Amino acid sequence: MIEDMNSGTDLFTILRLYANKNRIPQVSVAVFLQFLEKYAKHYEAERADLAYWSQDTGRKVWAELSKLAEQGKIELITDEAGTVIAIHQFYIDVIQQAYKNIDESAELPFPDESSLGIVVPAHQIRNINIEYDLPNLIAQPPQDNPPILKLTFPDNSGSALLLSPMIQKRLLEIALLKVRHYLRSHNNKEYLQHKLAPAFHGKETQLRDTLNHLLVRPFDAIRDMENSGDFIYPFWAYLCTQIKNDIKKKNDRLPEDIAALQAVLIVEVYNNYFKGKVTREKEAETAFRNLELQLEKAPFFYTLDEIIRFTDTKGVPLLGQYTQEALEHYLKAKTTTTEAKETLPDLLIVLGHTGEKWFIKKNKMLVLCFKLLGEVRPKVKTAISQRWYRLMQNYETEPAMQNEEAFEQELWELIDRLSPPLSALLNDKKLYLVHTEFENGEHGIPEHTRLFYKGSLVPLSELLLLKQKDLLTDVKVLLPFWYSLPIISSIIAFFKQQRKKLKKVKKNVSTVAPQHDLEEIETDERNNSGVKQKDHRKELREVALKARSSLIPEGHTLDSYMDELRDHWNRLINVEAKNNLTEDVNSLIRDYLRRTIRSLKHAHFTADRISNLAEALVNTPNLQKLPAQESLKLYIQLYIIKLLSE
Repeated sequence: MIEDMNSGTDLFTILRLYANKNRIPQVSVAVFLQFLEKYAKHYEAERADLAYWSQDTGRKVWAELSKLAEQGKIELITDEAGTVIAIHQFYIDVIQQAYKNIDESAELPFPDESSLGIVVPAHQIRNINIEYDLPNLIAQPPQDNPPILKLTFPDNSGSALLLSPMIQKRLLEIALLKVRHYLRSHNNKEYLQHKLAPAFHGKETQLRDTLNHLLVRPFDAIRDMENSGDFIYPFWAYLCTQIKNDIKKKNDRLPEDIAALQAVLIVEVYNNYFKGKVTREKEAETAFRNLELQLEKAPFFYTLDEIIRFTDTKGVPLLGQYTQEALEHYLKAKTTTTEAKETLPDLLIVLGHTGEKWFIKKNKMLVLCFKLLGEVRPKVKTAISQRWYRLMQNYETEPAMQNEEAFEQELWELIDRLSPPLSALLNDKKLYLVHTEFENGEHGIPEHTRLFYKGSLVPLSELLLLKQKDLLTDVKVLLPFWYSLPIISSIIAFFKQQRKKLKKVKKNVSTVAPQHDLEEIETDERNNSGVKQKDHRKELREVALKARSSLIPEGHTLDSYMDELRDHWNRLINVEAKNNLTEDVNSLIRDYLRRTIRSLKHAHFTADRISNLAEALVNTPNLQKLPAQESLKLYIQLYIIKLLSE
């Protein structure tokens, strides 16, 4: 045993060698102490490192045994007869030794407890079924706890003891060696080639070459099987089926028959697994190509939630054809890596002012920018024209009408409100880098599509093709002719200013009135307004109940129908994000309704007015981006009715 101990003299190594030498998984502490003390003293002259165990052996061994037990390498079992050391590594060493020369034992079945002469404790072994468990273990390699696996074969074909690291590749190599042995014996190769020929009509040469190659270099078949080509997968499927059928016909099975049967059962599992893996990879590859095509299409900017909901041409969601982890890896790779280090990634992320995150293809960023500029231009022009019209109608002005910087500032404020993606895009530094990259490219950038000049963004008024003077002229055309006469307009403006000052003075005077007069006035107003408010609330509830009966279909309550409509326009997957979006919409409706009721407190509130309010809200920029606009409009009407009813 001294030669075996050259690998080390720590106590665990000595225990393993002792157990393997004596073919016992357990040893009495007393017996082992006696052996070690005698053994160390006998060889201490030849091996100085063994001298450590020759003196004070009991104390040193017990101290080391406690550490090994804590580490889980051994187990100490104490009873009336004394303490026994259970060496778990013994069973692993026996199984490793059994698979050491696999080529020499190719004609024998896989090792099991009976052939190895051991009984593995239940807590050290994991039973796996070849049909259900093995494919999952191939896909996700098992952990080493427990390290020993018991593979059970169907049709009374026995079992096999394995170590978990063997699942990844070693098990298939052993199975292929057993299949090769079966082909070599009793002229089975020629017989099987003849039996398989009808299934591979026109491919007889490829069939013969594959069988010959299997006999010479069996491990190369693993690489071919992993690729699962149009020929390899059916070849193994037919070969394994034919071998199984031939062996099952025998009444008396020889050990080499059982070995071949076990081998083809294992090969079938790996062949099917690799076929499924290749199919899934091709499906995912096609799905990612569809994802690329979707990102190339309008509107060219997408949130993560929108990307998750992408579908193929048949309407089948792409998420499912690839996993969420694969999608996350794809997006991370596309937004962080590039073949040429000096260029930007193919997919860029643009962050909005309020936390939105949009994914945009690099080659579509400039196209998107001009597309959004074209879409928002009429909205900006209308907003400015209406604002200036109201101001000029009241003989008022603002700095943006005369000052270029103020005009630019007003344009930016409108862009922020009317087109948040455009605002985020124009403020993102990556836009300049993309612009520069394409400008320096092979084809350059046409003059009319330039966004930057000498490193700075072109003024927003030029990008929007909006001139301050033209807008002023257009507004003045809409006003009566005297607004354009300076003398008349200045006189009217003067009197309007005087009237405002007079109102302000009266308001200040009223605030210093005697306290008892104010109390009387407030009391009268409170009494009158209380009656009016009560009547107004009653009127609102009556209108809400009347409109409610005409909007809710049979079989639904107000809340259930609102939940159904909400799922149409709120399609977010994340629960928290979905609830936040619903609350944002509800808050917008409440604020709008509160302002409307306040402004219409002396007017009648009708079902038509509720519909008009919903229509106005749906057409706001914030809500126009939501899907299912009709469902959203009906939801708004029902929510208004709910608020009025309460």
